Amino acid sequence: MNNQDEPPHRLRFHVLGPVRADRDGQPLPLGSPQERATLAILLLRDGRSLTASELVDALWGADPPHRAMDTLRAYVTRLRAVLEPGRPFRGRAKVLVSTGGGYAVRVPPGSLDATVFEEHLAAAADARASGDAAGAYARLTTALALWEGTALAGLTGPYAERERERLTELRATAREDHYDCALALGRHAESVAGLRALAAEQPLREKPRALLMLALHRAGRQAEALAVFSETGRLLPDGPGPGLVRLRERILAGDPALAAPAVSGAAVTADGCGSPGASPALDLLPPEPVGFTGRETLTGEVRAALAEGDVVVLAGPAGTGKTALATHTARAARTAYPDGLLHVDLRGTDPEPVGAGAALAELLHALGVTDAALPDDVERRAALYRSLLADRRVLVVLDDAHDTAHVRPLLPGVPGCAALVTTRSPDLAPPGARTVGVDAMEEKEALALLTAVGGGRAADSAVAGGDAARSVVAACERLPLALRIAGARLTTPPAWTPGDLAARLAEERQRLDTLHAGVGVDDVADVGAGDVVLEAACRVAHDALEPETARAFRLLALPDAGPLDAASAAAVLDLPDVTRAEAVVGGLVRAGLLESASPGRYGRHALVRLFARRQSERSDSPPVRDAALLRLLDHQLATAVTALLRLIPDSPLPRHLLHHLATAGRPLADAGAARSWAHDAHPDVLATVRQVLAQDVPDALRPAVDLLTVWAALTAGTARRHDLESSVRQALDRARERGDDIAAARTLRLPVAPSPEELRSALRLAEEVHDPLTPLLAGFELGVVLLELDRADEALSLLVRAEEGLIREGAAGGAAEALAHAARAYIALGRPEESLAAADAAVERARSVGQGRTLALVLLQAGRAHLRADRTSAAADRLREALTVEPEGTDPRREALVWAWLARCRLAQLRHREAVAAADRALALEAGPGDDHVRGLALAARGRAQLALGEPRLALGALREAHEVLTRRGAAEAAEVGALLNEEFGAG
Repeated sequence: MNNQDEPPHRLRFHVLGPVRADRDGQPLPLGSPQERATLAILLLRDGRSLTASELVDALWGADPPHRAMDTLRAYVTRLRAVLEPGRPFRGRAKVLVSTGGGYAVRVPPGSLDATVFEEHLAAAADARASGDAAGAYARLTTALALWEGTALAGLTGPYAERERERLTELRATAREDHYDCALALGRHAESVAGLRALAAEQPLREKPRALLMLALHRAGRQAEALAVFSETGRLLPDGPGPGLVRLRERILAGDPALAAPAVSGAAVTADGCGSPGASPALDLLPPEPVGFTGRETLTGEVRAALAEGDVVVLAGPAGTGKTALATHTARAARTAYPDGLLHVDLRGTDPEPVGAGAALAELLHALGVTDAALPDDVERRAALYRSLLADRRVLVVLDDAHDTAHVRPLLPGVPGCAALVTTRSPDLAPPGARTVGVDAMEEKEALALLTAVGGGRAADSAVAGGDAARSVVAACERLPLALRIAGARLTTPPAWTPGDLAARLAEERQRLDTLHAGVGVDDVADVGAGDVVLEAACRVAHDALEPETARAFRLLALPDAGPLDAASAAAVLDLPDVTRAEAVVGGLVRAGLLESASPGRYGRHALVRLFARRQSERSDSPPVRDAALLRLLDHQLATAVTALLRLIPDSPLPRHLLHHLATAGRPLADAGAARSWAHDAHPDVLATVRQVLAQDVPDALRPAVDLLTVWAALTAGTARRHDLESSVRQALDRARERGDDIAAARTLRLPVAPSPEELRSALRLAEEVHDPLTPLLAGFELGVVLLELDRADEALSLLVRAEEGLIREGAAGGAAEALAHAARAYIALGRPEESLAAADAAVERARSVGQGRTLALVLLQAGRAHLRADRTSAAADRLREALTVEPEGTDPRREALVWAWLARCRLAQLRHREAVAAADRALALEAGPGDDHVRGLALAARGRAQLALGEPRLALGALREAHEVLTRRGAAEAAEVGALLNEEFGAG
């Protein structure tokens, strides 16, 4: 190939994510998914040609469309026009070339990300073979950074599916090798969170689990390493392979060969290698907007501010591109923060911003904290957050903060970490923060952005004197958000010229200015002059949409929930499948009215959403808007039911819904997928319930109560259960207003700690309306509450009745739990033989159910019954087994409670040093979630043991604190501890 035949070196192609192409960094419009698939197939042939018939087979397989060859030729013609816009008509193509009955794509080396990715993998393999772990790590870091999501995302057809599988397998192997190198370089402690995520994503691959076990072992967390092995045994059909078995044996034997290599993390970083935390597993930043350009001065100013301090505030009006600037700057600075880039959208301009507790929960989850280990209150969450950031270098982007109080608990506050805060409030100023003002772009930057988004027409206008392009920029007042929306109009059919666009924007601006400044956005905080500009751009974009897309634009803005995935969008829009929803959503993305908030999820700027809602009020009737929210509620409820059945297959809840489901919801393959979805959907589910109840949407009360009921079961035993409280009260008020007794009965049992009066009210109402579900659940829960209040005679009949009802329902797990609590009631009533028989029967029933959580709960209650019956050896056996039926760390709250009761068991056996050790273990586990009841029980056991060991001063401190905690909690054990204090020390 001679020089004049060389294709343009400025073209770049991307298939490691959505298929796209750019020229000099500016995106190219590649057309429909099938056109993109055509280009991707040819790109992945590495310059080799395919015949037309082979291309047809690759695109459509055995079911090609009518006139497939003509369709293929049309694809090629349109792609050539995009890839080589300056080529003369009938001129010879240089990129997408014809090759005697077929086609090929000829591009220079380094033009395709997949090829570059595989070159880095080969170089990394060579480096590892020569013993250069640092070099291999650097190569793999670079290779993995090329990925932008699922390979060939959105493309169908046999070839695309095969290549997607091949590339996905290469990526999975590269991620494993990446962590393998990290461990070889001594980066074990900081690899744990990423390896946990990788093992969860790839549950059937053993290598991530082996690496996780090794990382935990080297970090001094042997028990957790062995728990990974136990979990693997339950996940894999044939159990752990020989490699994992040998690794477990070596860990148990303390094999010195497993020790970490003698290389420091600082040395690795100095060599230019980032840490595993900087891999995609700990990168929560939203995608950078397509065509981000300019802002060099501001980016430099922000990076300089970060170098000088640990909190930088980007403050400016709406639409000035603060989020894009923060994202761009964070990625540019990632080498200074190799352990992670985190992001939380605080939605500070919404009527109900994201609270500090919810934001901390999101950050802690990213750092590897499970829902079961999440502390209850903000203070404990903040303390755990900062402890996990200690000795790490992480940059946290806190987006759209409302005020200083909103952001203060979320600041890292530890050396080496920093925060970038974006806000519209000029008064937001945490102590020591540096503020950088973000305003409209310079004209040159604005023209570059318009060209980047608007493609060839904007570029041609700018080159040819630029009057039309400058008019567009002036009409948009150089605001990035308005420019993006307006620029998209130049590339979205029917595409306008810059002159047309400038005229329409000027006309719309004049009309809005005539009405009054800020019309359409008057209820947004901190309205500025630029809000009229943004609304004008939105109106111009909206008026050009096809009717179906315009309807989608309006309806998708109605939910208060955060960014929606395609399945939720399909529900809101009443579309038959996700594929159709993706096509509609894609049209809005191309129009600049939706943006990709994260892979597979779509959101919009607050002002764009407000404009869309106002358009919906004008164009859509109230029943249409209500129906959209009801469909989303139905979709969330259907998916929640699927999740519950994956986790508790015999739950009676799905059989007794008040609402008849209209959809099947989202499919969830297994328990892991169910947990993942429930975690991610938590804030959106609560937002939807709050919205339909607050707006009093007709026919929404019962599905909302159903969703709260299922969600209470999904979040049972976690701090997230507390998040339901306000919605539960809201639903109860609505039910009483409507006179819906069955909804009221079901809601009365949903508070985290319902009072006996609330549960009795639920039972009474349920009996009046013949509700088959509430008597089972509320009766069981009332029995447990009464048992804790030492009212065993009342509790027993309720628990026995609940057990019988749950057996009739086929809910064997729930029946076993009811029977285990009944065993405690029997022993409290002086009926030891019946107690022990019930306890043992409950354990056997729970074993047959095969649910680890149920068996652990039943073993705990059985252990307590045996302890009360002075069967201390049997009690210890039950309690110790309760610690083994689920991997360590699965539920720290329950583990802490078991250790507290095991401490009491050791006291009864007069094994006082073991009692102290068990109590200390309970206190250590409790320190994370912050469960006062467990703390009180453990301190009481510790104090008693220290008294017996002749340590009265230590005993007094432990018993006083136990009495204070248990009294504050209202626990029955407080009186017992008070009596002991009075007897031993003369103080209660």
